[in-house]
Amino acid sequence: MRHVTVDSVLALEIFVSTPPHLISKPDETAGDEPVRWMHILETARPEGLLPGGEFILTTATFLDTVVDGADQGIKAANQFLDTIESTGAVAVVAEVLPDRPRVINALKEAARDRTTPIYLLHDRIRFVELTQFVHENIAAARLQEVETDRRIHEAFTRLSVGSASTSRIVAEATALLGCQVEWESIEQRKPGRVGVAHPVVAGDEELGRLVIRETCTADEALIQTVLERAGQAVAISMLASRSQREMRRSTASSLFYQLRGGTELSAQEVQWRLTETFGYSPITAAIWVPMVFRISGRQQNEERLNRWSGVLLDILEEIGSVQKLPVFAARSEIGVVDVLVPSRSSEELHDLIEDTKARFTSRLRNLSRLVAGIAVAADSAKVAAQNLVDAGQISQAAQAYVATTGQQRSFFYAQDLGLPGLLATLDGNEHFQSFVVTELSGLYSHFRTRRDFEEQLDFIETVVHSENKAGIARTLHVSRPALYARLKRLELQLGYNLETDKERRTAIHLALLAYRLTPDHIYTLLGSNTR
Repeated sequence: MRHVTVDSVLALEIFVSTPPHLISKPDETAGDEPVRWMHILETARPEGLLPGGEFILTTATFLDTVVDGADQGIKAANQFLDTIESTGAVAVVAEVLPDRPRVINALKEAARDRTTPIYLLHDRIRFVELTQFVHENIAAARLQEVETDRRIHEAFTRLSVGSASTSRIVAEATALLGCQVEWESIEQRKPGRVGVAHPVVAGDEELGRLVIRETCTADEALIQTVLERAGQAVAISMLASRSQREMRRSTASSLFYQLRGGTELSAQEVQWRLTETFGYSPITAAIWVPMVFRISGRQQNEERLNRWSGVLLDILEEIGSVQKLPVFAARSEIGVVDVLVPSRSSEELHDLIEDTKARFTSRLRNLSRLVAGIAVAADSAKVAAQNLVDAGQISQAAQAYVATTGQQRSFFYAQDLGLPGLLATLDGNEHFQSFVVTELSGLYSHFRTRRDFEEQLDFIETVVHSENKAGIARTLHVSRPALYARLKRLELQLGYNLETDKERRTAIHLALLAYRLTPDHIYTLLGSNTR
């Protein structure tokens, strides 16, 4: 008997010759419950005696003294069975001979609507012999379980120590279970039915999953144990491979650092150094594109950012391999990855970035965000590498712009950011915030509500964007006299004339743009400043 369950106990020869009668209404799966122990119980109040999982044997003699009254007997039987169920016992067999009809009736009435399997036995059986036999089987099953766990542990430990590949680990899991186990990375999940799936996770990164698609006859607990240990071995294997890649990436980072600052190497020598470091064949590219990815996320710290950048480098290698496009990438700072791509078209480059972001977000389960800054392309890897400095500045502005505005874009060129991008990078600067508050506080003091204040800001924006008063009047759909009156009120509120004071006009325009980026924050600062 491999596993001892309620049904396997009831199938023993001792019960076959003397079959018990079911008097409760258990569900279909009750017979599959594992029996942890068999317990002979002859007390009406077994609290504290049963930790759970027991198969109870009893003669219920404690009911003989209380069954003279029918109601009292049923009440006592209910109290006994309530206690049994509350402890988590999996089944009860009560040996009650026909000469005790009142006990039989009390138990039948008390068990009638219960879901725990409760049986009556009208013939004598040897409790001690049955208990000993079942306990021997429980011990044997437990020993077999321990031995199986040891064998599984040794098998996967041997594979991990031997730096076995993922395919070798999966083959071992298949052999142990006798059914096909498959490995699916995050990007390679197949459609169709999945019988069992076990996610493989390293830290906060989901690497993939082990799946069984067909019906597997192996025991559920065995499947769980094998997949769990196989998953650990796969994670170790992948992390070991990643560690080896990190050594090469350290060399790549040193090379990028040298190239960013300018080098005396010729363009041909730079390209040769790149292909040698990354293991690519010689490349003939007309255009080299420099770009920089920046990573941010929830609860980020240096250790996480460093690990996330490793994930990004893995993904760039994978996508480059799939798209047959050499991707030269290396860390430059914590959470920053420099990339040089010999791109054939802007569409190809944009597809690469979008695919990278999608895979990165999926693999890290939305814990982290990614944005790229793209600098001017060059006809050599040497010049493109020097332009990585510009790409880094663009990506820094892009990261600030996305964080400030909430506009989710995957990549930015310099022209995509302009002045708002510059202002976004200054958002946390105390001096800049002080400048914005100073420029807007005079106007703020004239309005009681935020709505009125922001309507006046809209009016200022129209004024600074229009070339003449006629254009402003047409835009606002107001008459000339009404416009002149409103401009006069604005001049009084600001303390200067927007038309004649060009420097103050520029200053209020910058403050207005900064307010648009973080209106709630700036409005709060304005309120604090006027108290």
